[in-house]
Amino acid sequence: MSNLSALFSQKLGIHASFYLTEDNFAAQRFLYAGIPQLEELAEMKKAGQFDFETVLLLYENNPTFEKNPADTAEFIRRNAQASIAGFVMIERRPSSDPSLPDTGNCLVFTPAVSDMDTKSAFYSILPELISKSAVFDCPTHQIEISPKAIADDIREYYSKNALSFFKESNHALPPYDSIYSPARVSKAAATLQRIRGSTKVIESGKEFAAPQTNVLEICCGNGMSTLALHNEKINPVCIDINEEDICIGLSHGVLKPEKIMIMDATTLSKNLNVEQFDTVIGFMIGTIYEFNKEIWFSIADESVKMLKQGGFLLFTLREEHEANRIADHLKKKGIDGEIIDNRDDETNYDSWIYFAQK
Repeated sequence: MSNLSALFSQKLGIHASFYLTEDNFAAQRFLYAGIPQLEELAEMKKAGQFDFETVLLLYENNPTFEKNPADTAEFIRRNAQASIAGFVMIERRPSSDPSLPDTGNCLVFTPAVSDMDTKSAFYSILPELISKSAVFDCPTHQIEISPKAIADDIREYYSKNALSFFKESNHALPPYDSIYSPARVSKAAATLQRIRGSTKVIESGKEFAAPQTNVLEICCGNGMSTLALHNEKINPVCIDINEEDICIGLSHGVLKPEKIMIMDATTLSKNLNVEQFDTVIGFMIGTIYEFNKEIWFSIADESVKMLKQGGFLLFTLREEHEANRIADHLKKKGIDGEIIDNRDDETNYDSWIYFAQK
């Protein structure tokens, strides 16, 4: 595994091969992609609200530094690469008295994907970098971007690209009311509440799909059921193989670009770290028949791999026989789930529930 692949996998939970296989895309997103504050600071500089110079540290065999030319944002982008340990933005405030030194603020950015040895080397040279700026009395502020923020930024980058291609291809966007059903969303929300109150959840002592838990929603489509999760203050990572459905959900603001991946659910463990989610949910998976059951069995197996030990798996289906097929298959793999009759007179969505704990 390359250093880059290891960083993606260990820190972000995403396998680098999933994102970094197209047209030298690797050169377009590293440190700057994980620093949402950078664009804001660049805009502040343009507006004259924040006058800074930048010292960029590149860590290869030896730490080196380079001062920033005129365009800070472009400089960061042009030099961004996996070996960056961090960079320093120094705001200079010239003294009104020529006999007194300049003052200012020092903002230290480090990416979460840097290892501790790299960060230690960066911090050891930091005083020298600050002193070379000729700014004294310089309070230092450290900003470390979390792995979660970087992962969100990477997903957002690709989601917005997909949406841009969707719009440029002149796809017809169906009206919101023609595809998003309040009854459907209500049924999904009621299903969540029913599972939260189930004996299995209560006896486990664990929270099911709570706002503070990590949730993966597979086969999200255009985000119809995701709306119910959002209404419950749950912000899942969502995947679906259908690019058009995802772009429709993004266009209507239902799906969040930072939480979406266009991915085949049969390849979850090839593209994501296993055992990283507290809950995996698939609303209305299926339709499961004899001729396609192996595909859905593979999706079920991959979903289980994504769960932490003790995590919950929730699938909803239209027909009882579909739930039985999933239950029988997973029982052979050591997952003993239960089937719940969730039918009502209002809708045939989520009529049957398969629910299990790993």
